[in-house]
Amino acid sequence: MLAAVVMKARRWKRRILFAIIDQGLSSGTNFLLTILYAAWLPLESFGQYVILWTVALFIEVVQISLIIDPLPTLASRFGPTNRERIDAAAAWVTLAYGGATSLVLLAAIPLWSVSAPEMAVPLVCLAAINPVQRLYIFIRRLAYIRDRQDAAAVGSLTFFVTMLAGAFTLHQLRLLDLVSILLLWGIGAAAAMLVTCTVGVPWLRAARAATVVWLARNVWHPGRWLVGAAVCFWISQWGIFPLAAAMGGPDGAGVMRVLQNLFTPVTQFNAALYLALLPRVADNVAAKGHPYARSFALYGTIAFTGIVIVYSALVLIGAGPIIAVLYRKPEILGSIHLLWPLAIAFVLEAARQAPAMAMLAENRTRTAFVARVGAVLAFFAAAAALGPLMGVEGLLWANAVANGVGTSWQMIAALAVKKQEATRRAVLQPTPS
Repeated sequence: MLAAVVMKARRWKRRILFAIIDQGLSSGTNFLLTILYAAWLPLESFGQYVILWTVALFIEVVQISLIIDPLPTLASRFGPTNRERIDAAAAWVTLAYGGATSLVLLAAIPLWSVSAPEMAVPLVCLAAINPVQRLYIFIRRLAYIRDRQDAAAVGSLTFFVTMLAGAFTLHQLRLLDLVSILLLWGIGAAAAMLVTCTVGVPWLRAARAATVVWLARNVWHPGRWLVGAAVCFWISQWGIFPLAAAMGGPDGAGVMRVLQNLFTPVTQFNAALYLALLPRVADNVAAKGHPYARSFALYGTIAFTGIVIVYSALVLIGAGPIIAVLYRKPEILGSIHLLWPLAIAFVLEAARQAPAMAMLAENRTRTAFVARVGAVLAFFAAAAALGPLMGVEGLLWANAVANGVGTSWQMIAALAVKKQEATRRAVLQPTPS
């Protein structure tokens, strides 16, 4: 028994170590590039970059909710013998999603060009690199599902080196602008994807059309609620950037992103834990049922929230010197008071992670959707009241209110006692030819 415990501890140590390395590299890339682009670009150009980054993030959160998040639960239900079939079909679904969203971006160019004609060419570039980004996100998460966090870490290292080296090269050659940044983004994603596949996570395999259709239907059933929840989350969490740009110009969005960037390390650390734990939580919930999910929701909340509280306190204490050294722009330093609503929002969002994992493992995605709808309604109500009075700061406080509502709702649902149902492993039926 002792040997089994030691072996299990070593396995988890390896999983979490590589997950932290992977998320650390990914977080470090975004963190450092945000600092560099904010320092090198005019604040207006940086604000435009933030808006396009927000659009790409919207496409990503829908992809994760619709395609990727349901995969661990499906893999746990249908057993290890069917995982390769599921993974191969998911790759083709991801490729179709990437193509469809690129077409939507291209269709939006005439409408966007009416108010911001300078954004037409960057939107074309974003549409071009979008399928590559979608595939890389899929490969990276697939590495976690297959328990190959080391492959994800190697891919993130490739992305880190490519993006940082490319950014410095473009800056030295005086070629750094919005278009070159987006093209570099695509190059970095392609390089990281190829390296991850080479290390041991191949993705593009032959898949029967019937299996692809079967998977699309099975991820749609829980994914439709997750997508709704993700869209609501994006509106209250990231949609504030376009709103800030509409209220105060691209400069306001740029300032908000710079301040938010200070919290990137801790959010990515928690994301590493989330990605490493979710497949295993799904396995345990499938075997032990609701009592395990309820217990994990409680104790996981304490862990996730405690980490963010400690980090946020350190940021608030040292924010002045940090911003003065990193950015050296008076507009940013003068907005340091905006860190308070940001810190509170991140703490409340951290408290949501464990209940969200527990309910996802139980396939209770409708509850997550309802919680997010309540959060976004709270956001609009608070923004309508505080926005005219406080401007951009009012949007940030509205975001904190929305996170509080959504987290409370999901926590109550996750901790509710319900009658345990007998669980059984489903059998994947042969798909028709």
